[in-house]
Amino acid sequence: MKKLLSLAVAVGLVALPLTAHAAAPKPTQVWEDAAGDADNGQGVGQSIPGGFDLVSGTVAQNGANLELTATMADMPPSGSLPEGFRLLWSFGVGKGEFRLTLKSADIGKPDLEGGQTTERVGRVDINGHFRLEGNCQSTTVGALNAINCAPLAYLDGTWDPATSSVTAIVPMKLVKAKKGSVVRPGAGDSTQICSTQVCWVSHTEERSLNTTIIDSAPMLGSFKVK
Repeated sequence: MKKLLSLAVAVGLVALPLTAHAAAPKPTQVWEDAAGDADNGQGVGQSIPGGFDLVSGTVAQNGANLELTATMADMPPSGSLPEGFRLLWSFGVGKGEFRLTLKSADIGKPDLEGGQTTERVGRVDINGHFRLEGNCQSTTVGALNAINCAPLAYLDGTWDPATSSVTAIVPMKLVKAKKGSVVRPGAGDSTQICSTQVCWVSHTEERSLNTTIIDSAPMLGSFKVK
């Protein structure tokens, strides 16, 4: 009996690490862009220090969440410059079209011209601003052709200067993703600012069209939820 008990304990000790340390799913690369092509706004295509030079994007599944990570060629220790600069990433799931707006910092303020007059008022995010948007529509406001995307949720995420990357954590339920769902390139009005799916942009009108793109990349790949 003692031998059988010892054998059972030994088997249990051997089997435990196999079940307790299951490998996390590897990220899938869904877009890439050449380093050194960030534009200074004058069309010369030179790289700009500041964390704006896009190089790659991945999607990974972590439990009930999707993790969308954009990597840049460089990034200051504090992350990209705040407020006047933001990273946009448009993607689709099923019939839904969504857009991420990512900033290293954000001081809440209304967009009076764009119509979102109360959203973000009084909100301050000094450690990163991660916003999921949907229902994007092109509207004309005076002489400005603007893209309004309704805020759906504020997300968790991280800016990681050590890897020159930013990650937004998107709960799958927010985008109605389930097993077998495909995270695909965004389409329609959600892409109208970038003209592709991903871009760094700088201007005072947060929802204006693509007049001040710093760097952009098309999302050519997709990710299937396990």
